[in-house]
Amino acid sequence: MSYRFPPHRQVVEGVTFATNWEDIPTGGWFGRQAVDDCRIRVDGFRTWHGKAAVRVEVQANDDPLALNANSERAEMFSMQDIGGREITEGIWSAVQYYATSYYFPSNWRGQQLPWSAFAPAHCSADKNACNSWSFVLQFYGWGGLVAAQREVGGPQRYLFNQAEFSDGGRLALGRWTDFIFRIDWRTGTYAIWRRNEGEKPFRLVLEGMSKVPSGRPIYVKQGLYRGGKVEGRTDVLWIGPTVRGATFSAVERQAFDSNDGQTDGRD
Repeated sequence: MSYRFPPHRQVVEGVTFATNWEDIPTGGWFGRQAVDDCRIRVDGFRTWHGKAAVRVEVQANDDPLALNANSERAEMFSMQDIGGREITEGIWSAVQYYATSYYFPSNWRGQQLPWSAFAPAHCSADKNACNSWSFVLQFYGWGGLVAAQREVGGPQRYLFNQAEFSDGGRLALGRWTDFIFRIDWRTGTYAIWRRNEGEKPFRLVLEGMSKVPSGRPIYVKQGLYRGGKVEGRTDVLWIGPTVRGATFSAVERQAFDSNDGQTDGRD
């Protein structure tokens, strides 16, 4: 499908991808992995900035890739440029910024449990019995963002590339949270800023480094990818505009129509 930037406002200089859920069924993504179109759809819900959001739902046995093992998902995959060409990341990407936002309802029950949480289950008898995760953003082949509890009955927290957020990472259930990511694909260094609904400047919550695999292109996926231990659960979340660009300011303005910047003063 050919790609169009949002027609209702001027595209900010430096932006190379921006979703458009109001006019394009795919939002502008290159492809979709879902059992049905109803799993990823616009339902009228909007972000706290008044932007169109997309509703993502995964039910039990939603296995669009028919892998029959830990593959329940509803995800969009691969950004594409203005000419409709798929965008992959690697050392050629240099430094890129990404902006997006999430709304998790108060009944969100994502899980990212360690192996010890399943003992003494006989895991070898069922490939789905002892696996639990809830990725909502994947830089496939490199890492991603998790929104889940990491112990049974524990709080829902964000985790990125297995690293903890400096603010504790708790999800703001029932409210929007905006994110901006900075990734240097040459070195694997990254930084993440967040702000919850009602806040202005973004707060730096994580800095780190994860080695970028050589010779393997990375592509972006967004939605929900969860492990097999879900006990028949249905998960629903909403995602706001998603943007890729050259600077912090560019992706902030495109995704949120704001220019509030960061509390730590970096760009």
